[in-house]
Amino acid sequence: MRIGMMTAWNQDAGPAIHAELIGREWVKMGHELRIFSFLKSDFHGTAIVGQDEEYVFRCFTTSMAEKPFLNARPFLEFQPDFFITQDLGMLPMNELAKIFHHKKRKAKTITVIHDRMLSSAPSFYQFEWDAIVCNDKRFVEFLEKVFPEDKIHVIPPPL
Repeated sequence: MRIGMMTAWNQDAGPAIHAELIGREWVKMGHELRIFSFLKSDFHGTAIVGQDEEYVFRCFTTSMAEKPFLNARPFLEFQPDFFITQDLGMLPMNELAKIFHHKKRKAKTITVIHDRMLSSAPSFYQFEWDAIVCNDKRFVEFLEKVFPEDKIHVIPPPL
């Protein structure tokens, strides 16, 4: 299976820890993983805490950057079976939206929610996800106000 995941990686941020636990297990299982992560000059968290693996591509800034940036080439050159985002609100959403249809055409699209409430950013809602994943039923209470119930899935965090 080919998996592309847009996320914090080797950083001291909760989404990075979640992504790394899952992503490294996928690699051990023999899946082809491609990580798209924040540039070293603008990332989510306070420090980069590890050495990047060969499957990590640092190609975008946070949504909080003065001018959010996304290098589309690494995304477009890799055709995954599944395209996953972690912590969408920190990602350059408008830039991702410009190429999202390319991923949606050939991959199942999934977003993993790490926020404790609905986003106030209109850009957050511009994507048509195949699945929305959260790690606790408390997330469902606010997610179902906006997203179809059949797209919301609770998957407990890895232990």
